[in-house]
Parts: sequence; structure tokens; C-alpha cells
Amino acid sequence: MTDPVSTPTRFGVLGTGFWARTCHGAALAAHPDVELVGFHGRDAGRARAAAAEVGGRGFPDLDEFLDAVDAVTIALPPDVQAPLAARAARAGKHLLVEKPLALDLAAADDVVAAAREGGVASVTYLTYLFQPDITAWLERMRSLAAEHGPWEGGVFRWAGTIDAPGNPYAGSRWRRENLGAWDTGPHALSIAHELFGPVERLVAGRGVRDAVTVALEHAGGAGTSLSLTLTAPEGAGGSFATIWGPGGRHDLPRFSGTPQEGFRRAVDRLRTAAATGVADPLDVASARATVAVLAAVEEFLARPDRATAVRAQP
Repeated sequence: MTDPVSTPTRFGVLGTGFWARTCHGAALAAHPDVELVGFHGRDAGRARAAAAEVGGRGFPDLDEFLDAVDAVTIALPPDVQAPLAARAARAGKHLLVEKPLALDLAAADDVVAAAREGGVASVTYLTYLFQPDITAWLERMRSLAAEHGPWEGGVFRWAGTIDAPGNPYAGSRWRRENLGAWDTGPHALSIAHELFGPVERLVAGRGVRDAVTVALEHAGGAGTSLSLTLTAPEGAGGSFATIWGPGGRHDLPRFSGTPQEGFRRAVDRLRTAAATGVADPLDVASARATVAVLAAVEEFLARPDRATAVRAQP
């Protein structure tokens, strides 16, 4: 992205499901500086219903939808999100995408290339990184690292309970068909990347159901571990992170804000990036880095010969 462009004001939502309506749409409808133009989805009736519930209009045709907006927010499965994001970017529409960006590196790379070709701004909405409680803690951790030395390690546990009664994602096909790491992993990696930097190498092991444990080697020498699942038993879900180093041991706080408040901040970040021509730190290239880690986890797990068996006591 080189030349600054005008600040986008007309936003449209690609997607018609729970998150599209209750987070993306609701946040855009309440935003004082942007217009929620409407929704587009493969089911025109659902697009109309989402618009009637939240605002704007339902668009049956994708090209008509893109012509009506300056920016798109995408709340779709990652394998659907990636090609639509690339198409929107090549049409000159700014992107506010969800995690994970894609389910394979080729698709993620195409979105990054399309954003570059279209000269558009992009932001990835990672819930934790748009909440002041979390960003203030991260800033304090950076200050401690600058004063005492870099963080040396961390443990991250992200456990969803998709089968709990009332979970709005219980019917999510892509979550059921892929490792839970693809859904929970981007949250854990969003914090790990902020404090420990890029991942250079990893090993991984399976647990019950979709559970995966991953050991990461970061550039600079730090090591972290991720425990990830989307199918924790009811009562066993939740997330936490602990980091340590010369600056002591510290626990990630819980945030007190709402996803909608965070999404509004993401909208503001996208508008700033578009207006200034300065790429946001959480652009689609950063989302591609997360896809690279999760794709490497899948690749490792698909090659059992890489694992070393522990010899039992005779």
C-alpha cells in the first residue's frame, strides 16, 4: 500500500450468521462515523433477514454489494473468507477479516497478494488485541522486557466448549471438520506473537478428541507451549496464559469489554490505515503468519514418523 486514500465510510458485511449479525453488524450499526450498507451471503433470504434485524439491506448479488461499499468485514468460514477477501481486495475494497484468515498457506498468500495489488488497507480482528485491559497489559510486559530482558517462556491454554448447551457455533462445519487449533490457536498465537515474536520451529502432539499441544521455538530463543482444543468438557473450558523471564512471572488478565466494542476499535484502525497509507500491525500479512504456524502443526501431525516413541520400562 503506497498512496493514501480516502477514509472508508460505507461498510458491508460478508456473512449472515450469528457473529456477522451480533458482532460485525451490530458494531457497524452503532458506529457514529460509518454506514452499515448491508449484508451479502450465499442465501439471499438470510441476507435480507440479517439486514432487517441489524440494518442496511440484503444484497443478492456480490458485485452489486461490492459496488456499494468502501470496505468489507468478513464473518465467514476461513475457506470461504479467503477467496472472497481476495476478490474484494482486487476490487479496491478495504478488508476487516476474521481469524483464521484461511485454512492453507496458498489461500492466505493470495489474500496478501490481492491486498497489495488492490492497494487496500486490512485489519484482522483478534478479540483480545482490541481490548484495553489486554493491550495495557501487553504494553506493561514490553516495558518490563525492555528494563529487565526478554521474556523466556510462556504457557498458553485455550479451550472452547463447542458442545455446551446453547453454544452458537455448535453447528459450525469448518470447526467440526478441522483441528480445534484452527479456531482457538489464533487467540493464543495473538498473544504469543506480540511478546515472543515469530515462530521458527515447532513440534506437536495429539490429545483426546481435537486437542493438540504445541511446543514453539521463537526467533531469539524463547520457547512457549500451546494447549488447544474446541471440545473441552463442559466446565473445563476457558483460557489462560502465563509468561516468565527476568521481569518475573505474569498472568494474562481477563478483559472486561465486549466483542462489539473491540470490533469498533478494529473498524477505527482500518479507517486510519486506509487514510494514512500506513499498514496496520494486524494486517492480512500478520494473519498469514498465524496460518503458517497452524499449517505447520497440521503438517507435523500428519507425519507420525517425525515423532520419537518413548521406550517403555522393560
